[in-house]
Amino acid sequence: MRHVLAKCIIILSMLITAALLPAEEKELTVPKGGNLSTLLRNEDIPSQQIQEVTKALSAHYNLKHIYPNQKILIKTEEVAEKRLMELRLSADYDEDIVVRWNGYAYESYPEKLALKMVSVAVEGSIETSFYNDMAASGVAGSKIMELFRIFSFDIDFQRDIRKGDSFKVLYYDFLKDDGSIAKHGPIAFAALKTNFTDVNLYGFVTDSGDYDYYSAEGKSVRKTLLKTPVANARISSTYGKRKNPIYGYESFHKGLDFAAPLNTPILASGSGTVEVANWFDIYGNCIILRHSNGYKTLYGHMNAYGKGIKKGVRVKQGQVIGYIGSTGMSTGPHLHYEVIFNDVKINPASVKSPPERNLTKKELERFSKRKEQVDELFNSLKKNG
Repeated sequence: MRHVLAKCIIILSMLITAALLPAEEKELTVPKGGNLSTLLRNEDIPSQQIQEVTKALSAHYNLKHIYPNQKILIKTEEVAEKRLMELRLSADYDEDIVVRWNGYAYESYPEKLALKMVSVAVEGSIETSFYNDMAASGVAGSKIMELFRIFSFDIDFQRDIRKGDSFKVLYYDFLKDDGSIAKHGPIAFAALKTNFTDVNLYGFVTDSGDYDYYSAEGKSVRKTLLKTPVANARISSTYGKRKNPIYGYESFHKGLDFAAPLNTPILASGSGTVEVANWFDIYGNCIILRHSNGYKTLYGHMNAYGKGIKKGVRVKQGQVIGYIGSTGMSTGPHLHYEVIFNDVKINPASVKSPPERNLTKKELERFSKRKEQVDELFNSLKKNG
């Protein structure tokens, strides 16, 4: 009887101790080439628990999707042995997958996050480069690339941007409870003022549910072709007569050359179909896209093709189709870019194509109200900021 009583006292003492001990929280980072089991094993989690946790987690999350540098939060307690009480990982920007010990077994479930939407209003000037100065002003990198794409319909970034040009941006961030950014939201408003032109554009949801960008007058900023298919590049050779850099004689250069570092992304200047995606004579690794309205574009000397790019594939305007290289007849890393209209090679810098879509009368009324709201929001944020 005394033996049984003593055993009960020991068990009761262990339970009280476990209740009093605070759970230890720790954020783990998945190493390159690592997996969840190895990560937990390095934290001295018993093998049996690891098997049960991974089995419970796999009911809601594919373990193959765990990636290097992914953050995983664990809570552990230690009495007789270390016990993993909770594991949490991000499955999407607004959803975590939680695995929790319920006293008998591990159970898992998705947990929606209550995100807070905040407005981010930024303005500044160009002193060194479009990207660097926007980043220095606090604009997120992904938003800068998006701005480059939508401004490229009207702005030639190799010719039009000068020191002293100014910009304004309004977009939304979605924050978690701890204040960290879960996701960068859409751009509501952006303006770029240069010596050549002023571009103001507004994000708007059409009646069909598409989110796109429109001028202050409600005209689509999207046109058949972008003016610049490479970010942060310089024009190293223009359209027209020039001295051939390889053979030395004068010839007619039927495109623009954009010099940029090796493997800089190349964007499709317009939506269309891939006609060529292979080695093509002096152009080396080359892509030719067929667009609407009789246009084609050619991209030469690439180092590699974008993911999934092959003949017959449809691509969207602004999609990465390849990377800067120096294949074929080339003296260094650059993109040779041509515009072909009705089978005639024309100067890419002179292309003036019409907008692809404008708003209907009903949409325009709704757009005008939205524009007023966005302007008021931006001005109030900058005034109070």
